[in-house]
Amino acid sequence: MKKSIVLLSFLLVLFSCQKKVLVDLTDYVDPMIGTDAHGHTFPGATTPFGMVQLSPSNDFKSWDWCSGYHYSDSIIKGFAHNHISGAGLSGLGDILIMPTMGKKTTKSGSDELVDDSYRSRFSHKTERARAGYYAVTLEDYGINVELTATPRTGFHKYTFNKSGVSDIVIDPTHGVMERAAETSIEVVSNSEIRGYKSVGSGDKYRYAYFSAKFSKPFEKATITDNDKEIEEQKLTALKAKGYVSFNVEEGEQIEVSVTLSPIDYDGVDKNFKTEAQGKSFDDVLKETTEAWNKVLNKITISETSSDAKKRTFYTAMYHAFISPNIISDVDGRYAVEGKQYKFNSTQYSNYSTWDTYRALHPLLTIIEQKETSKMINSLISRDSQAGVGQPVWELLGFDNGCMIGYTTSSVIGDAVLKNIDGINYEEAFKSMYKAASDLSKHSAVYDVSGLEDYINYGYVTGETGSSVSKTTEYNYHDFVIAEVAKKLGKTKEAEEFHKRSIGYRAMFNPEDGYLYPVYSTGEMHKLNLSSWDDLIPNYVSGNIWAYSAYTPHDMAGVIQLHGGKEKYATWLDKVFSDTSTLGGAQHVDISGFIGKYGHGDEPGHQMPYLYNFVGQPWKSQKYVNEVVTTMYSDKPDGLINNEDLGQMSAWYIFSTLGFYPVAPASLNYQLGAPYYESATVNLENGNTFTVKAHNLSDANFYVQSVKLNGEIYNKTFISHDDIMNGGVLEFTMGEAPNKVWGSLDESTSIGAISAKSPEILVKATASPYDENNSFFFSEKHIATLKSNDSDADIYYTTDGSTPTLRSNKYKQPFEIKENCILKAAAIKQGLNISKIYEKPLFKSIFPLLKEGYPKITMNNWSEPNYGKEDGRLLFDEVVGSSSYGDGKWTAIKDTFDVGIDLGQNHIVENISVGVLTDIGSWIFPTKSIEVYGGNSNQSLNLIGKLNLPKADKFPKEVNRYTLPVKKGQYKYLRVKVNPYGVAPEWHGAFGQKVWLFIDEIMVF
Repeated sequence: MKKSIVLLSFLLVLFSCQKKVLVDLTDYVDPMIGTDAHGHTFPGATTPFGMVQLSPSNDFKSWDWCSGYHYSDSIIKGFAHNHISGAGLSGLGDILIMPTMGKKTTKSGSDELVDDSYRSRFSHKTERARAGYYAVTLEDYGINVELTATPRTGFHKYTFNKSGVSDIVIDPTHGVMERAAETSIEVVSNSEIRGYKSVGSGDKYRYAYFSAKFSKPFEKATITDNDKEIEEQKLTALKAKGYVSFNVEEGEQIEVSVTLSPIDYDGVDKNFKTEAQGKSFDDVLKETTEAWNKVLNKITISETSSDAKKRTFYTAMYHAFISPNIISDVDGRYAVEGKQYKFNSTQYSNYSTWDTYRALHPLLTIIEQKETSKMINSLISRDSQAGVGQPVWELLGFDNGCMIGYTTSSVIGDAVLKNIDGINYEEAFKSMYKAASDLSKHSAVYDVSGLEDYINYGYVTGETGSSVSKTTEYNYHDFVIAEVAKKLGKTKEAEEFHKRSIGYRAMFNPEDGYLYPVYSTGEMHKLNLSSWDDLIPNYVSGNIWAYSAYTPHDMAGVIQLHGGKEKYATWLDKVFSDTSTLGGAQHVDISGFIGKYGHGDEPGHQMPYLYNFVGQPWKSQKYVNEVVTTMYSDKPDGLINNEDLGQMSAWYIFSTLGFYPVAPASLNYQLGAPYYESATVNLENGNTFTVKAHNLSDANFYVQSVKLNGEIYNKTFISHDDIMNGGVLEFTMGEAPNKVWGSLDESTSIGAISAKSPEILVKATASPYDENNSFFFSEKHIATLKSNDSDADIYYTTDGSTPTLRSNKYKQPFEIKENCILKAAAIKQGLNISKIYEKPLFKSIFPLLKEGYPKITMNNWSEPNYGKEDGRLLFDEVVGSSSYGDGKWTAIKDTFDVGIDLGQNHIVENISVGVLTDIGSWIFPTKSIEVYGGNSNQSLNLIGKLNLPKADKFPKEVNRYTLPVKKGQYKYLRVKVNPYGVAPEWHGAFGQKVWLFIDEIMVF
């Protein structure tokens, strides 16, 4: 009996071991994919979701260096320990290490002065990269560099191809468009250097503590202060650096382990002891390779697939598992917004959720549920522990607010709806609900959130930038919240948020099928679709096509608005076939066009699949195949635009499997067409979901028929449960489209469409406005207030206070004779009170001028720039907000030199200029303003000057500077607004010209 038990145990162990055998797929991962063009990926070594991304790191030269590396590089500055994967924003680059020979300097110099710095030339021919590993030869020094990592420690191996003295530089000052506020370096022993770097201001600092341990004792350690050697062995300063010196023989190797902590040296020590102590480079490389194989084997594609297909697919898998990233030490301590906390499980950050809620996080809910649970709990803790609310775009615990929406609610809600274990669903809903009413979160790029108007009107009003984008994004987030409320039995909240989720309908224009901005007055803002200039202020990336199609949760409703499935299909056809050229400057984030579908911009990622909803799935198959085959490859430029922390790759993974989550919270996936003869999803619950494609070839990408688990399947969608329960999805492919399969109403996830018009919510009174359009007056302004709700009552103030029912009730036009801010509100019974109408009124000489005046001359318009070259925005009587993206500002990086021809002599006493400060966007205040005047344009004299005091704080704000000028009569004026110049040393743009944004030059 005992022998039988032993034998049984042995067989169970053997079977268990056999189940866990993994195919080594790391050689099919090429981290160089996406490092060229606009992919913005990094090629270095990392672990799945690790804190460390150890990679070659260079200075931020332009947008394509957001990751610290671009394939066009031929010089390496050094190897830093964290980087962002594929984002459109830059940052990090903490703790740079660089092995050298023969230079003995900590000067980082520049690529142009490589010989006077510790930098080195390199060739792509010597670069090798795979999952968890990177290698290159530094040509200037004859040193072979190899890199690998644990989650919190970077491992370096240097092989010296000649004997001599090697100096290994430690530079905590390096950053990718970040400037260190303080750095520290300390010699601990003859084999360890430690230190830290802090970045930030005020009470919000991010810290990167480190310890560098060397496999061989160094002969000497040298500390420098601003690149000057000092005697001390410890330094805390703005620019504390160092290098350690070794005598090396040809062929000798030195290993360095660099452990990070965001908290302190104790965290560094614990992280090292847990992950790296006693391990060699090769030990760690083996562990990291195994870690990558575990995730790469979660989905395997057929062996018969070409090597190019395998490289593209498994690199996409690799990119999908780089972020979010660990930000906690092994003891649970972490930092958010500059404050320290302790949590009972791993904390994550680097949430580019505006991108990743669409496909990356839905992918992880299928194949990485354990880490998804930790990620969701990290997000919930931003409310429950840190009390800072849900982030807009969080980088290492700091919300940079660069995008729009409460997108984390979609990520959290998706996990709840899919029954991910280990999440407190009530706490999750509480956090989502709070985010949907948080009026304090605004985009750093795309104007204020507009959430107050959204709640009041049902849509973000057109007075706010990117109003259509915000409305459609909010609508989808609200749908997710409603579905979670429904799941949790919260009937009232479910009804509230389902109503909120259809607000976009008020923006629909039946004439052309697009969604347009709608002002608080109820008037639709028709745009010029032949120019980017009109589109970019009103849609993120100017992408009217994607956002007019971004109604994934309400496809039945939008199809009703269009007038039925045929008409919606015709509208989609027009979008995908529109090859017209637009005037103006195209936004960098929109690219990869099929007609006007831009695959490089995430809001449209669901568009190719929308034909499924109208019974024309063959068109979805066609366009998905076109994207897969033309916009992804296994080359360095193999991504059509920013990889965006896994979103571009997740789209590819889903789409090549043959299905995609158009609306993740619907728990349905729309079918496309598989790209491999077979692919198997290995689920954590032990099940497998296999997709097979019969008769597949490059030409045979159209679906002829489908079976699910052996049964004929005529639906164009599958459910989340279909996948998680395991099974086999079989496609038979052909060269010609099968226009019968999937064409019936019952084949679609929305069924038949009602012929009735869908409900369009009317929640608030139309805002009042002044029929007298002028903002300027010479003696008096006659205000004539009106609301498009004709029976609404209007209340107003002129003292800057908010109008209430106790304010002046409007009865008839009234006079205003002094500068003021006119505010008005309208109220109609049964509706919410309107948005407050606000109009600044200024005394000016402009109303006195002859028709056609003033005439404006921009004397030194230069590249790059924002606004209009003719200067019209400076005199359009529309005042810019604190958001540079509101379309009202004019900007260059040089002196504004604006000529004003008044047409005839006028008395001038003052000049006023509005100036924006937003240093996070490289927008600095003016240094000085000069005004020149005279009766001849060739002979102008200085009549006024304002020098601004040197500032030590730069809050984001609009300042209106008024200059009293030498009173006199002038026909010609010349206004010079002088820029700040180059960014100061403490700023991430140090040494580069910064922006000067001005608006509305007033003369009175």
